[in-house]
Amino acid sequence: MEQVKPGTVKESFQYNSQDMDQEQKVNMHPKQYNKQDVHVFLVNEKTDYACKITGSVYDRKTRSTIKGTEVLLFFGYDSNMPVYKTTADDNGNFAIDDLPPGFYSIMAVYGDLRSKLYYMKILPEQNICQVILI
Repeated sequence: MEQVKPGTVKESFQYNSQDMDQEQKVNMHPKQYNKQDVHVFLVNEKTDYACKITGSVYDRKTRSTIKGTEVLLFFGYDSNMPVYKTTADDNGNFAIDDLPPGFYSIMAVYGDLRSKLYYMKILPEQNICQVILI
């Protein structure tokens, strides 16, 4: 065996010869099978993600609460058809329970008076307190 000094490179070549007339079998439609055993386990004890909106309705000028005000809840920015209606109690407070998370808008109506639309995004299990001015 020949000794190679450190720092020198020894080249080696290998020659292969094959008969080119040799018949070869090539599958033109190979099939590939992938089998993966994927197991997904979801462990979630909680299935209720309900949200809640509470608040009060105030007179814009006097800053006093208004009892008996109708509070309307809408999906998203659409204020044509309310999805929920409630009435403020004697202290001007209201509550809307068991809402799914999402985008909502809310407004109050008292006789001929209407509040502006208040837009909100409610996340799972979130409770929002909204003050409405008429």
